[in-house]
Amino acid sequence: MARVFLKPNHPGIRSTVYNFQIPDYVPWQRSKQKTKPSTTTLPPVLQTRGHQKSTTKTLTSVLPGLYSKPTMLMTSQLRNPQEKHRGKLDSEKAQAKIQLMRTLLRNRRTSLQELRSHEVFLTKLNWELIKSIQDMEDSSAQKVRAMLQKQDSLATVIDILEYLNKKKLQKLKCELKEWEEKEESKMKHLAQQVEQLNAQIENTYKEVNFLSTYMDHEYPIKSVQIANLTRQLQQIKDSQQDELDDLNEMRRMVLEYLSNQIQTKKKKLLKALVVKSQQPHQEALLKKTRDSQYMLKCMDKFREVHPRHGCHPQHPSGRAAPLLDVGALGQPSFPALFPIPIALNCLLP
Repeated sequence: MARVFLKPNHPGIRSTVYNFQIPDYVPWQRSKQKTKPSTTTLPPVLQTRGHQKSTTKTLTSVLPGLYSKPTMLMTSQLRNPQEKHRGKLDSEKAQAKIQLMRTLLRNRRTSLQELRSHEVFLTKLNWELIKSIQDMEDSSAQKVRAMLQKQDSLATVIDILEYLNKKKLQKLKCELKEWEEKEESKMKHLAQQVEQLNAQIENTYKEVNFLSTYMDHEYPIKSVQIANLTRQLQQIKDSQQDELDDLNEMRRMVLEYLSNQIQTKKKKLLKALVVKSQQPHQEALLKKTRDSQYMLKCMDKFREVHPRHGCHPQHPSGRAAPLLDVGALGQPSFPALFPIPIALNCLLP
């Protein structure tokens, strides 16, 4: 708020305090400005007029005849004029006036000194207030500059964001337009599909109506025919199965006969091959067979002469196991050493 320091109006005193008025701020600064209560205490100012009144009362009490003298003079002039005391009273009155003027002058000087000290204090306070106001204005100006800079930066940011938002909005509009075109094409395609499905549904309704008519009239006859054909087919399958079983049995018998013929031919061929392969060694084999038979005879004679040597732990009857087994015709066989083929049996004595 604006404060105005007015120049004091005292008679005989010229104040040096100038009229100072703080310029008002704009409304947004005025709302933010915080009024701080002034902690500065002013020196007390004496009540000069009251003091003068008390001094006057004191003088009137000391000199009671000063204010009542005109009345007394008037009465004395009427009753008994006293000319000789007039000069004395005038001198006392003059002295009282002089004393009163001195007292008033002294009081005025005291008041003047107090006012001067008060003026100095107020001047100092005003300069301090001016300085604080200037500091406040400087700080407010700095704050305003900072706020203006922030406002400029924010305006720049807002412009950039508006530009970006416009570009993004244009892009989204383009995408929306493309999406609408795609959706429109999809809707057209779906409409075509719906038409096709409706046509299919109509055809299906027609088929259902036809089938319902068929089921009511022709299906029983067709079902009887199908049952007869199924039974005939099963009979044909059974007859074919019997024929297949007979055919399999014939095939098995033919295969068995052929395998027997092949085995017989194989054995004959093997015998012929063995005879043909052992024919060069036939005499040597016969000689070795005869020697073996002779050795067996000698061993039997030796056992008869020396019976104690006939016991062998490996034979259950107490006789030694023969090295050569003699067959029904007396032919020795060497299964481990010299296997004799079947074709040589006829040549042994």
